[in-house]
Amino acid sequence: MSENNIKIQRNLWENPWGYIESFFIGIGLIITGLFLEVFSTSNNVFTLSYPYNVIFLIGYIVVLFVLYKWFTNSQIIRWLTKVPASISSIVLVTVLVMIMGIIPQIPSENKIINNLGLNHITSNWAFLLILFQFLTCLGLISIKRILQFKWSNFGFVLNHTGLFLALTAGVLGTGDLQRLSINVYEGKPSWVATDQQKKEIELPFAFFLKDFLIDEYNPKLALVDNKTGSIAHNDGKNLYLVEKGETYYFNNFEVKIDNFLSNAIRFGMRYEAVNEIGSPPAAKVTVKNIENDSIKTAWISSGSFRYPYESLKISKEYSVVMTIPEVKKFSSDIDILTKEGERISTVLEVNKPFKYKGWKIYQLSYDDKMGKWSNLSVLELVKDPWLPLIYIGIFMMIAGAIYMFWMGNKITKNQE
Repeated sequence: MSENNIKIQRNLWENPWGYIESFFIGIGLIITGLFLEVFSTSNNVFTLSYPYNVIFLIGYIVVLFVLYKWFTNSQIIRWLTKVPASISSIVLVTVLVMIMGIIPQIPSENKIINNLGLNHITSNWAFLLILFQFLTCLGLISIKRILQFKWSNFGFVLNHTGLFLALTAGVLGTGDLQRLSINVYEGKPSWVATDQQKKEIELPFAFFLKDFLIDEYNPKLALVDNKTGSIAHNDGKNLYLVEKGETYYFNNFEVKIDNFLSNAIRFGMRYEAVNEIGSPPAAKVTVKNIENDSIKTAWISSGSFRYPYESLKISKEYSVVMTIPEVKKFSSDIDILTKEGERISTVLEVNKPFKYKGWKIYQLSYDDKMGKWSNLSVLELVKDPWLPLIYIGIFMMIAGAIYMFWMGNKITKNQE
């Protein structure tokens, strides 16, 4: 046998399949996954939850180790540890992620999108199969470098092992991810939450809402077209805040704020400040028509769920109105009550969650109709027990990148 033939056979043994074959295999996995989506009789998303996902992860790692240790001469195992298999799976995963960014991941009226499962890519069989191939490549390569460990490969091992850990934890953790919401009323303990399918779930602790607080901006002043009801100045933008003593100009009208009350109700011809549920803001305004110097003075109010709004008609075409105050921030002063009799106090604000026994508790919403007088606070609870494992994987990747940068810089200096 000639030397060239020996080299060709050795190359075929070391690199059984190239990029073309690798992409064909990857595309075949995607097509298989799409067929599974179309002909699957169940509408439920396939997920593994504890303890089955932990058992699967341990079994998967053991299988990868066995495959590399005792079946490394197999053509498919050699292919999975080579660059073409990794690159092709990375590219195809990226393509599916791009599709996820283009197609909204919500129920669609388009039958093709629904049947192919393109509106839930992360749980789509095509995505899971090609991701499984990529993770298998990643796992086998990581095991290879660990068993053939050298300090020069330490950064590579950290990078690839961290990525494997983060991706597998992200996929397997979806079955244990809990996202619940709970309605909490002032003065009443609440411990029954609901999930996204409206199923009731009893919590191991309860919430007691002591007070729900809303801070509002001052209402705004607007000139409204009487025929269309639309704002007739500045294209509906840059409305003016209602503040006592301020003067504003709308088209040919001069509007002065003579008085402003943040909470008031009408008594005869005037508004008086009160501290009652449903009392809306009110302002006394004087409007002067610059063209004919005519003047009108009246009280206006944005109204509330309890009292009607009031506007001032200043001509046949226009009226001056007060908009509903915008919310600056809202928060809940709550106690967390445990079965052991413990009482934990905290104040929840939007985007400032409170952590308790693996749960992240968020301020979500309130009774919009009641506004600042709402006695209801809607909280969101999120629990993701696999998140620490994802963070460990990410930190391993960062550490690996830093190590490789440091080693590369060190080698460059030694060569100089």
